[in-house]
Amino acid sequence: MIPNSRESFLQLIRLSVRGSEVNPPFDIIKDVDWEALQRMAENQSLLGVMLEGIDYLPKELQPPKKDIIQNVGRLIQEEGKVATQQYSAEQMALLLHHHGIRTYVLKGMVVSECYPNPQRRRSSDMDCYLMPENSNLNAWEAGNLIMKENGFEVRNDYYKNSTILLPGVTVENHRYFTPFRGNEQLKNFERYLQSQMEHSNSTVSDDNRFEGTWLYRPPVMVTALFLIEHAYSHFLHEGLTWRMVLDWTLFSQKHQEEIDYSELEKRIDEFGFRRFYESFTQIGSYMLGELAPSDLHPSDIRMIEDIWAPLDTHKTVEGIRGKMALAGNTWRARWKYRYYTNMTWIKALWIQAWGVLFEKNPEL
Repeated sequence: MIPNSRESFLQLIRLSVRGSEVNPPFDIIKDVDWEALQRMAENQSLLGVMLEGIDYLPKELQPPKKDIIQNVGRLIQEEGKVATQQYSAEQMALLLHHHGIRTYVLKGMVVSECYPNPQRRRSSDMDCYLMPENSNLNAWEAGNLIMKENGFEVRNDYYKNSTILLPGVTVENHRYFTPFRGNEQLKNFERYLQSQMEHSNSTVSDDNRFEGTWLYRPPVMVTALFLIEHAYSHFLHEGLTWRMVLDWTLFSQKHQEEIDYSELEKRIDEFGFRRFYESFTQIGSYMLGELAPSDLHPSDIRMIEDIWAPLDTHKTVEGIRGKMALAGNTWRARWKYRYYTNMTWIKALWIQAWGVLFEKNPEL
């Protein structure tokens, strides 16, 4: 039943994204366990997207009426959560704008607008990067202070980002794009992304802003590389989800004319993402039915199987317990370092240890 549920899930995602242009073998969905399928979609953070695919099924293969009613209710809930998150983000950006700070959205709405129905892609949180509008202000520090002075809880216990608790959404206010502590290659990557942001911020226009809000889109190349690094980091430390794959696939398709692929490929090699990137991109094509299973490389298949496996998460990254949990993740992911990175898992552990011991509060 599990292989059938997996294939049915992917078929429904393809239908949701590509609609009537897809001609899948519908009979695979004939005896599917709809409750198991919904749990699978929730685990992959794609419940709203998957449920939308049901509309394209032949009537005889759609779930029972009681399940359809339940699905409609869940879709309404999903869209309501997205609307709440978006409203809170817009209000935060408006407040910061009044203090001369621009709020750039990392992932989130920038990726959602690449989906056929943006309201169906829900995030667990919001990632942002703050920059000054017309000064040399430290926008990250100032943004934290402004939100705190306006009654919002701000947690600043992690070097990469602070956490701002807004109604309906948790905001990760990024001081840095990447967890580069102890890692010179990632540190260079961080410098590159920040330089791209600084250049773009100096020439920003209303075309970069989401209509009717003070939320801004980063440069396309920054988002492209950030999506790749973010997925790469999750893959090594916790595991991927199909939503991460779909985010990159839809973003790269929508912006294919704007992405400078010669520059992208150069940076992928420079910063060590090549082996991961190739499989990551391949399985995106497979996910949308543009690539047959027989065309997949063994490394692609390994990555797919890892996506179906439970995420290797832990509750905290703080203190000794958090560091031990991170080390445990690295040990269990040692096969990933062999196939998808240019370093050994032992070197990865050394980088983590070095960062904790000697770069507790890293700066570029």
